[in-house]
Amino acid sequence: MGSTHNDRHWARTLAAGVAAAATLAAGMLVAGTADAADMRDPFERSIQNGNPGLWANLGTLTFSNGASYPDMEQSLGVVDKVNGKNVYCIQADVLYTDTAGTWGEWTDAKTKPDAQRLAWLADKYNGNTDDLTQAAIAGLIHQKLDPMGNEYLSGIQRLGWKDGTTWDTYTAKMNSLWTEAVANTPSNLDMRYQYTIGKRKGMVTPSIMNENGQYMSGMPFRIMLQGPAVFDQTGTNTIDGTTTNKKQDFAWTATGNGKVTSSVSYKGYQARKLTSPNQNLMAPTDPETVSKNIQFEVLNNFKPTIQSDQSDHRIEYGHAPEDDLTWHVDPTGGDWIEGATIKSTGTLYYFAKKPVEGRTTVKDGVKAATATVTGDRDGATNHVDAASITMDPGFVKTHPGATPSSLPDTGWYTWVWQITPDMQDANMKQYLSTDYDWSDNVLEAESTQHVRNMQPTIKSSVSDAYKTDQSTVTGADGTERPSVQIGSAAASDKTDVVYLEKGSVIRDKVTLGVTDVNGDGKVDTQDWLHTKDGQGEGKETEDNQITLTVNGAIYGGMTREQAEQAQKDTAAGKTVELPKQAVKLATATFTTNKAGDYLISSSDEDKPVAQWKAEDGVDLTNLPSGYATFVFDIANKDQDTENQTGIEPSRDYPFAKDVHEAPFTADETVMFRLTPKLDSTVSSKEVKAGETTVDKLVVAKTNEKDVWPTYPETNVTEGETAKSTPLSLDFHGVLYKVSDDPSAAIEQTDTVPENAVKVHEADIKDVTRFGTYTTDSFTLTESGTYAWHWVMTPSLTGDQNHNPLAALAWRQLTHGRVQHAFGLASEIVRVQGRKPETPRCEVSTRSQGEVTLENGRADLHDELLLRNCEQAAKAEFELWKQANGDQSGDVLITVTGKIDAVDGVHSPTVTVKETGTYYWREKVYDQTGRLVSYGDARKPNETVTVREKQLASTGTGVLPAVAAGMLLAGLGAAFALRNRRRA
Repeated sequence: MGSTHNDRHWARTLAAGVAAAATLAAGMLVAGTADAADMRDPFERSIQNGNPGLWANLGTLTFSNGASYPDMEQSLGVVDKVNGKNVYCIQADVLYTDTAGTWGEWTDAKTKPDAQRLAWLADKYNGNTDDLTQAAIAGLIHQKLDPMGNEYLSGIQRLGWKDGTTWDTYTAKMNSLWTEAVANTPSNLDMRYQYTIGKRKGMVTPSIMNENGQYMSGMPFRIMLQGPAVFDQTGTNTIDGTTTNKKQDFAWTATGNGKVTSSVSYKGYQARKLTSPNQNLMAPTDPETVSKNIQFEVLNNFKPTIQSDQSDHRIEYGHAPEDDLTWHVDPTGGDWIEGATIKSTGTLYYFAKKPVEGRTTVKDGVKAATATVTGDRDGATNHVDAASITMDPGFVKTHPGATPSSLPDTGWYTWVWQITPDMQDANMKQYLSTDYDWSDNVLEAESTQHVRNMQPTIKSSVSDAYKTDQSTVTGADGTERPSVQIGSAAASDKTDVVYLEKGSVIRDKVTLGVTDVNGDGKVDTQDWLHTKDGQGEGKETEDNQITLTVNGAIYGGMTREQAEQAQKDTAAGKTVELPKQAVKLATATFTTNKAGDYLISSSDEDKPVAQWKAEDGVDLTNLPSGYATFVFDIANKDQDTENQTGIEPSRDYPFAKDVHEAPFTADETVMFRLTPKLDSTVSSKEVKAGETTVDKLVVAKTNEKDVWPTYPETNVTEGETAKSTPLSLDFHGVLYKVSDDPSAAIEQTDTVPENAVKVHEADIKDVTRFGTYTTDSFTLTESGTYAWHWVMTPSLTGDQNHNPLAALAWRQLTHGRVQHAFGLASEIVRVQGRKPETPRCEVSTRSQGEVTLENGRADLHDELLLRNCEQAAKAEFELWKQANGDQSGDVLITVTGKIDAVDGVHSPTVTVKETGTYYWREKVYDQTGRLVSYGDARKPNETVTVREKQLASTGTGVLPAVAAGMLLAGLGAAFALRNRRRA
């Protein structure tokens, strides 16, 4: 290694002698002096002035033009810095001496693109000191800009790199740097525009691409608009951005009318050239602005439109063909311009036949009226009614008397709306293009048919619903009678009422029809409204008649007087309101598009058109007794016409008026018969033979809303209103003996068992209200188990043809048997047989009388005294301290444990620690634990007085009176004093 170094050093010296001076050819250092040779070691990677680059091996380079560098060691890299920028040689066949000369722009058109890319590359790596990188950049500059560059590089390849770098490594570095330069140096700048919404909105698209036709990435740029437009993103005429590797669009909006110039610019690097008396040099410039301009026209207008939505497509007399309008914009014309107020004129055309969208035009119609509306924003609304409609003079001339609310009686009317610049105020015309002419034309959906509405009718008959009813009920006398009775005008109530047993099927029959609305003298499909498919001449049939929704309800819990008066008022045409006590029992709804009779029933066995549905908390098998009425409604609000005809229901559509059947309309009243619930309770469930007792009958409601029936008096002066008399009921009770055993069990049954023996009977008559009724007392002399059983025994047997008042009362009362179950627990009486009298157990005690408190305690006990108390088994004792005043202040001290009850036995001892008056109370129990005796409070023979013991002398003299008083005042104080004295 040392000899090689010396050889190289010698070679440098020899070369120096030949060259006679140090020169740099094409970035090569020529060692011409001893100092220069000493400066460059073969393995150093820096060249002149510390600039980075690579050295080639010693050798001779000869160019085709005759220039030659014999026996020289070549270097390739940065030769110098000028104004902080790296400088590179661009004449390989001319020796470099210094940077003398004139710097100027790169003017050679052929090499200028490459010079620009190399300038970008030199600038990017200006601060890079990697020898291979800078040698590669210098090589690219010779290759692209130096006429002798390729010969020079071939010579270097032949000599080889001194530090061992391979030529493949070197050329690979050159290629990668050149690829980078090509990708990041713009070669094409362009700017395009396009309109997106008219000439009011659009986009500009800058195009900064490299030589490969790819979008640049990471390059800052600026776009400016000169003229009446701003960028949507910034709201100004300037926007700054950075290129990405894809297309970029920037939206703009016109602020006026005119020409707009759009320019895009960026800062790009250019090459500069040193023209020198020796070797020319190349270096990058500072970034310079590069720009491109385009021009286009803008117009600040938009495209307003109107959406017409007529409130009713079928109108009757007295109504104008109204319209509801909503302003919008055609998206192709952009948003509504702020501050713009646009006018539109609508024309109402008359057509004899229904318009067909797409085929019918305004030429087919007759101009009938006009209206003008204005809109100031997207979403603004207008309502066109009679007040805003102006009739056309020509139409009025041919149709005298026509007004917006009184149009000819047949035909179709269609609004057609139009917007043109000529309709606008002078300062608003600028917002519409001069050729703007918008119209919604003839829309079938926006045509109004001027026709009459329909009017349904309804009549219901509860009597028809029940006329075939065959149900029966078995009465108290065992006779089967009809569950349903139909009243008539011949009956005493002079009303049409159907009387029903509770639990009967609820029925009503409805007859649905329509009135002759078109006045042709007959009721047919022409008097109905029809679905969309059935509108138009020749299309209206029964099949496409609109379907009606009918709602029914039944209200009950009312009195006969209320029902009769309501029926009279309804018949007289008066308005009838349901009384406050009326209860809504059930509802039903059915739909139909045909006239006819329809049955509504609570039983699906009737195959009704609808079933009665009970209200919450209502049991259809136990409806309140009293009068009830059916009510039916056919209301506009309940109809589904919007889906059928396309028109929403209103107060007068599809019907001229709602159909409401008043409460208690003739033949719409039912009466649910009174069926009272019976219960009873004996006064004593256990009695001794020979004792008396009574029974209490309870006549109760089966439904909390039950009404007690009434009927009018007969002896009434003409012209006076008959007073109401409540229905009077009788009840018969029987007491049965069921068993001789007082403890026998009785099974609850619906009928009286065969082994029951009647022992007593009672009647409760003239019951006129719900309540409790008591029998006379009775005596049972035989032991055993007995039970009461009560049955209602109506004495009314009239019918609707004889004795009408009795018949009215009879019809309001259930025809079925009313009783309670046999064997109710509350109705059982158990009779115990007589027993020989036995002496009464006598219990008392004997106390200690008076006890002295010694050493702060006194032991107390009581003595139990028993007489005739064979059943006595256990005894316990309560010790009480008696308070001043009455017994309420006494304090229970303790309760002893139980001891055997024996005459003369002492209670357990109880210790007390206070003086006062105490007393004992004893409790004596039999073998079963039943209490036999409980002693009275404060009995003298059971009272104990606890006193303090008198103090003895201590031999030190008599205590002063004050001290003695203190000792008598409290035993504790006395003990304390004693203790202190003995200390």
